[in-house]
Amino acid sequence: MLPGSQLFAFSGASRAAVPVGLETTPLTPDAASSIDRQIRGVPRAVDHEWWRSRSGVVGRAVTRRGTPAGYYYVDRGSIGPAAWLAPEDGPAVLSHALRDASSTAEEVKIVVPGMNHVGIETVVASGLRLIRNSHLLWTEPFGRMEQYIPSGPLLF
Repeated sequence: MLPGSQLFAFSGASRAAVPVGLETTPLTPDAASSIDRQIRGVPRAVDHEWWRSRSGVVGRAVTRRGTPAGYYYVDRGSIGPAAWLAPEDGPAVLSHALRDASSTAEEVKIVVPGMNHVGIETVVASGLRLIRNSHLLWTEPFGRMEQYIPSGPLLF
């Protein structure tokens, strides 16, 4: 395995403003799996069932006029996983996630792959600060990591 990407961990109090035009609803496993199939290359239904079974974890679908745009999970201030279908929807999906994470904890935490410039720009603009970095190791690239936020060390 070789380094595939940096992983940047951010933390702090978020000042994210939620843009208009995208709404959130409870996330269903089918909706999450459909998005993951497009962004990660696999549906991950078992992973979504596991996240849904954990106490305190909230999954939200993000839609534009009823059309899926992305999803995110929030767990006591931590964000992830999150994914969005169109690059231009990244800031809105993450802003909703930052707002919801802020409502559950004073400190918001998120890990962003290095190639996800939209993610890095959005969390820095919201007031979060870089606290550490590490590397994602892989044998070959997969998915569209520029449109994905991992859940952290438990399940990427």
